This record gives sequence, structure tokens and C-alpha cells, in this order.
Amino acid sequence: MRECKLCQAIKNELPLYEDKNFVILHTKNMKGHHKRIMIVYKKHLKRIPDEKACLRKFKEFCYGYFNEEPTYALVEGTYASIPNHWHKIACDWFGKEDDKQLKYTPHSALQTKVKWEPKR
Repeated sequence: MRECKLCQAIKNELPLYEDKNFVILHTKNMKGHHKRIMIVYKKHLKRIPDEKACLRKFKEFCYGYFNEEPTYALVEGTYASIPNHWHKIACDWFGKEDDKQLKYTPHSALQTKVKWEPKR
């Protein structure tokens, strides 16, 4: 059996952020966006026990990561291409390829207002 693409990404991609439960990575397909990232649970699970904590951390990260964008979308997994491994996508609103899909996919539009600088 082949390993899931998200399990492979966790092992092979450089994380933007990582802790003991999850990792934040760039998505492989940007779909025309300037910025498109995902949070992936490290264990291969469809449902996770601490989803609220993961989403809270992802929103905190996104608040800084999308600081130059007035609004970004936190997308639900309705049309996820890998539905059996928990992950969520966040992206700016400038994508062309998935513009219609984003319009019809459940998502949260979140605002950014302050400039964020990474810790050195």
C-alpha cells in the first residue's frame, strides 16, 4: 500500500511551523494563489481529538502569515483531494484556478489587521 501524500509531505517538506501534533506546510498546488498553506495532523486520522486547538493555532499562524492580505479564507474539507487524512487549507483571495470552487466550498473569511514579524 502506498503512503498517503500528506504523510509523505510531513516527512519530506520543510515546515513553516511544527509541534508534536501537527505541521503547517505550503500546499503543493498553489492554484493561482500568492499564498496557500495547510495544517496537517501528523497521525494519519480522518477525525482528530484536538481539532479546536489545531484550528486555533492555525488561525494564529495565518493571522501573521497573511498579514499583507486584508482577508484570507480558511477552507473546509468538502472537496478535499485527500479526505482520509485530517488537514485544512488557508489561502489568499487572488486565486484564479479555484475561484469558483472557493465560492461554493464552505469557508471562513478572516481578517488580518496588524503587521507580523517572525521571531528570530
